[in-house]
Amino acid sequence: MSEFERANLISWARQLAYNGRLLELVDPSIHSLDKDQALLCITIALLCLQRSPSKRSTMKEIVDMLSGEAEPPHLPFEFSPSPPSNFLFKSRKKARTNSCQNGEEEKKAAYIIS
Repeated sequence: MSEFERANLISWARQLAYNGRLLELVDPSIHSLDKDQALLCITIALLCLQRSPSKRSTMKEIVDMLSGEAEPPHLPFEFSPSPPSNFLFKSRKKARTNSCQNGEEEKKAAYIIS
């Protein structure tokens, strides 16, 4: 795997998922790791990255999986190699927009990709 692919967490996770090595996402300095819990959390995170929004789990389904009331689906599933284009990133640059509401000026901040 290239350094570029490792720099993108989602691409790295996808590659590890395809190779059955998801636990490599976990910081090796964590010594008291519950591997089953780590795999559950990683799998649930990957559920949120599926290409089709209709295939993503609802918050209720996620809570049920975390509480043990439901089983997560098995890998593999398709998840995006990068966040959607309309995803707002926190950046050093800040775009500000102004809007009027009830005669008062309201400042809104949106983060942009730098």
